[in-house]
Amino acid sequence: MKNRVFRTTAITALLLSLTACSGYQGITAVHREMDARDNLPAAVQNSNPDLPSDFRLLTEDAGVRYFAAESEDFTRACVAVYPVDKPDQWAIGCSEGITGDREIVTVNHTGQPTAKLVTTGFDTSALESGGWRKIHDNVLIGSATQP
Repeated sequence: MKNRVFRTTAITALLLSLTACSGYQGITAVHREMDARDNLPAAVQNSNPDLPSDFRLLTEDAGVRYFAAESEDFTRACVAVYPVDKPDQWAIGCSEGITGDREIVTVNHTGQPTAKLVTTGFDTSALESGGWRKIHDNVLIGSATQP
């Protein structure tokens, strides 16, 4: 009986250590220190206070700024899209249940490019061959009408 309990405990410990080594570690670009460029414009607000709000500017492309935020446990993430010349056309989208490399969330607003936030390390080659353009390791954009 003692051997069986020891063996079960050892196997459980091994599985937990393997999971910890290979677990998803979040969006790398969000891990840097915050600075002035990361401040979202006052009009851009996440309506749900339980979702991530500590945004970082990821990139700017064609006058549109792309920001991302994620929860401390990396399971929830948001993308905010802010067109500098058309500030009333901002968009924000969030997703929960992130456990590994994948597409996180896609957002769009009439007249603006559709933006897709992906996890760090996600293979975007299929998306890119489907017409998406990678503008950052974590952001791809499509046309204004692309879902």
